[in-house]
Amino acid sequence: MRTEVLLKRRRKAAEALMLDTCRITTVGELVTDPETGDVTNEPVTVYEGPCRVQSKDSAVATLDAAGATFTVVSRQVHIPINAADVQNGDVVTLTASLLNAFTVGKRYRVDGFTPDSLDTAARMPVKEIV
Repeated sequence: MRTEVLLKRRRKAAEALMLDTCRITTVGELVTDPETGDVTNEPVTVYEGPCRVQSKDSAVATLDAAGATFTVVSRQVHIPINAADVQNGDVVTLTASLLNAFTVGKRYRVDGFTPDSLDTAARMPVKEIV
């Protein structure tokens, strides 16, 4: 039971650092317009609430086509544990930020999310959508 108590405390501490707000959407069902025949899908919101964007490791990569060097930064978006059934490919949109207004409107695609048993937050690796 000691592990459970400690984990709850750490999860609460992790959530206290989630000062941004985001919406996570997944691809909805395909719908065909009977008049035009256009096929579309409306995104379905799977989560909306507190989050945190965090940069992880940096790596320098060279593009062969242009011969230029760019810094590639790995990012994670954190949401409360068990808050949503997030899948790879879902889109995270930052909707508000308490401390950094420049992040509002940024969009990321979840890429390689695999939750663990003792996580204090759902830490989703993401790639920015530009």
